[in-house]
Amino acid sequence: KDIPGTSAISPGSSKECAPASESPSGTGEADYCRRILVRDAKGTIREIVLPKGLDLDRPKRTRTSFTAEQLYRLELEFQRCQYVVGRERTELARQLNLSETQVG
Repeated sequence: KDIPGTSAISPGSSKECAPASESPSGTGEADYCRRILVRDAKGTIREIVLPKGLDLDRPKRTRTSFTAEQLYRLELEFQRCQYVVGRERTELARQLNLSETQVG
């Protein structure tokens, strides 16, 4: 539940975003935080604090739709070895017509 005035921790950082009244810069906002207002399902407007590095405008990556054969082969390989690396990963990706990222 998002409550105005609460702190959020930036990924990869131990710094917390201070509430506006506690900001040391006097601008009302920490330089590594982004505050946005959102309306929930009940119509209540809430403030949430996010790291500025979070790119909210970037389109989401499309999820890969695997064929039945690709899923079968990937599941077999996972049962054999949970981590496919190196040549095996490259070869499996080639055989299934997938990228190495999709295989791993």
